[in-house]
Amino acid sequence: MTVWIVLGAIAAALVLLSLVRIGGTVEYSRSGTLVHLRFGPLRIRVYPPKPKKKSGEKRPKAEKRRKKGRKPEKEQPEPKPGGKLSALKAVLPLVADAAGQLRRKVRVDRLLLDVTAAAPDPAAAALAFGGVNAAIGMIWPLLENNFNIGDRRVRTRVDFNLTEPEAYLYGSFSLRLGQAVSLALRLGIKFLKLWSGRNQEQTKKEAV
Repeated sequence: MTVWIVLGAIAAALVLLSLVRIGGTVEYSRSGTLVHLRFGPLRIRVYPPKPKKKSGEKRPKAEKRRKKGRKPEKEQPEPKPGGKLSALKAVLPLVADAAGQLRRKVRVDRLLLDVTAAAPDPAAAALAFGGVNAAIGMIWPLLENNFNIGDRRVRTRVDFNLTEPEAYLYGSFSLRLGQAVSLALRLGIKFLKLWSGRNQEQTKKEAV
């Protein structure tokens, strides 16, 4: 009888824990993808994982003091150079598809999207700018249809020094812990398939 009570208590605790709402941020820039989760005052970097501290290595005292006195980050990040637009276009459909069963239950409180067109000269700028806006036309409906988006900002521009278009994406979101686990499992499988396919294509190109 005691065993069933313990199991029931554990099951109830897991159900209640899955209903806890958590927050987080996702940022895509030239530096790569950065994902953080927030549990109240606790902030955890999910991706990329932090490098493991070497045995016996201690954090410098100055760094400890900086971390202790660090102020909470602002909701709007500092502007950063964007990453490749092609990579973002490949990943976002996977994210939207993985979130399909949680349709609009993931709340995006703030979404920033900056897309920069690459043009070698003013004559090509109009064509490049049109291509960038077409890309946004593909990306934005995926986000609108699968997430409950609050504050948003979309900007486009042209850079004559770039060789290919770039994009910067920042989003602050919140969802239930159980939804986060489900979404992470779906995304993990889809990302593995995506990168496996890309590696195979790269191997074929190198063989040729």
